[in-house]
Amino acid sequence: EHGNLVAFIKWYRRYYDLKPEHNVAAYASFGFDANMMDQYPALTSGATVHVIPEEDRLDLVAINNYYEENHITHSFITTQVGVQFLLNTENHSLMHLSVGGEKLMSVDPVADYALYNAYGPTECSIFTTTYRVTAKEPNIPVGKPTDELECYVMDKNLHRLPVGAAGELVIVGKQVGRGYLNRPDKTAEVFFTYNGKRAYHSGDIVGYRE
Repeated sequence: EHGNLVAFIKWYRRYYDLKPEHNVAAYASFGFDANMMDQYPALTSGATVHVIPEEDRLDLVAINNYYEENHITHSFITTQVGVQFLLNTENHSLMHLSVGGEKLMSVDPVADYALYNAYGPTECSIFTTTYRVTAKEPNIPVGKPTDELECYVMDKNLHRLPVGAAGELVIVGKQVGRGYLNRPDKTAEVFFTYNGKRAYHSGDIVGYRE
């Protein structure tokens, strides 16, 4: 729904300190929900969106040259390409680089820009949690939820679990979608109401850290 996206946009603009003078790279393909992140926060802030040429998407040197020539400040890149970009290029235009889509390997962040590990099922409108990577860690967390979401670690009976216990990640709040189009059976399996709010069974196993 529009409200799902509005909640995400408000969080993104605050979290990444997005200003009209910034330049945001539209790296994600149009069929990927991250493309909405690449465009709408910038367009609603007066910032500039730069659509990355299709032929450059897997060429790290070309991407870096494009970013520096166009003064790109904010970018999301899928995890594996993002890691290679981090390890093999020297960029001086970026302020924020977010990666997501799969598990992030242990990496050393660079000094020139902030690196974020992001997680989020499409059903909950792009990013659900983010974690700023400030040092090399053996297991990089998925982080904390966005402003309008609550994340719980639960057992199969929806009992909340303590620190250290593994359970399903249940996502609750304004970014949770309405359901699947013309799929009431599938919608009923994973979407429900928790404490009066829309909730989603992610199916992903997580745990709270100390």
